Amino acid sequence: MRPFHKIASLLLALFLSVVSPAWSDDRFPLTVQHALGTTIVNQPPERIVTLGWSSEDAVLALGKIPVGMPRYRFFASGIFPWNEDRLAGAPPYLFDGDIDYEAIAALRPDLILGIYSGIDDLAYKRLSSIAPTVAYPTAPWSADWKEQMELTGQALGKTSEARAMIEKTATSLTAMGGSWPVLRGKTFTFGTYFAGGSGVVVYLPDDPRVAALLDLGLKVSPGVAALSADDPGQGSVTVGMEQVDRLDADILIMWYGEGARAAAEAQPLFMRLGAVTRGSYVALEDPVSVWSTSALSVLSIPYGFQRFLPRLADAAERAGKGR
Repeated sequence: MRPFHKIASLLLALFLSVVSPAWSDDRFPLTVQHALGTTIVNQPPERIVTLGWSSEDAVLALGKIPVGMPRYRFFASGIFPWNEDRLAGAPPYLFDGDIDYEAIAALRPDLILGIYSGIDDLAYKRLSSIAPTVAYPTAPWSADWKEQMELTGQALGKTSEARAMIEKTATSLTAMGGSWPVLRGKTFTFGTYFAGGSGVVVYLPDDPRVAALLDLGLKVSPGVAALSADDPGQGSVTVGMEQVDRLDADILIMWYGEGARAAAEAQPLFMRLGAVTRGSYVALEDPVSVWSTSALSVLSIPYGFQRFLPRLADAAERAGKGR
């Protein structure tokens, strides 16, 4: 019997530990260092604006409700499903598209978080003129869920709670991997394809979604390891379809936007990949599957991995039979 009950128990334990932390405040004013500067937060923030992906998850996990956050247009509510119940009583303002400085200023924030975002120096300066702003730790669109949680905890004065949640979630990921022994040591490639594109976008070990799968006990494919060595510090690279065989692995994981899967599978070279022909190919198309494996957080992991892990295990079993 597949260990569905083990995953359910692990996820329930993680969920309960996240929603019921013991609060303790750090001393204000606080200093938060990040790639674009040093931010001073003078008092516990109450009107928080989040930018980029999933910053609101870390805020919500720490017991605060943002007054403004991005709209995720793939969901009818504009909100990740794992956050809908938490925001039901106090829906925030949802931003569309590029940074709307006027709308942000109108919300009178006392803290702006763009930890997993692409804000540049100019945007940072403009945002900082509105409220103290915290950006990413090293580079745009590179913060993993642990770094998001760590920096958010620092900015909210909840460092110890944030670190406890990081530890519990990391332990849960390891335990989930242990519940599916078939995954141990299997190689994988995680990528995407955009209709009309000339190749596959491949995520490298520095990308958060790849790092999470490594925590499960999987290994990057030899081709991805070579690409990472050729492009150190990069989160992704594009591999032309004529070289797509470099990406073969025990398990191939691809996320797709609307119409992109059909476009990828119309490519003969893609369809000849070993992972595709033997059925160890996991295609993520529905918004929950796509976003819960891409916008990782202490809230999205327990929500989305309960359906993702069985699919990975099925692919791993097919990979074993196909050798």
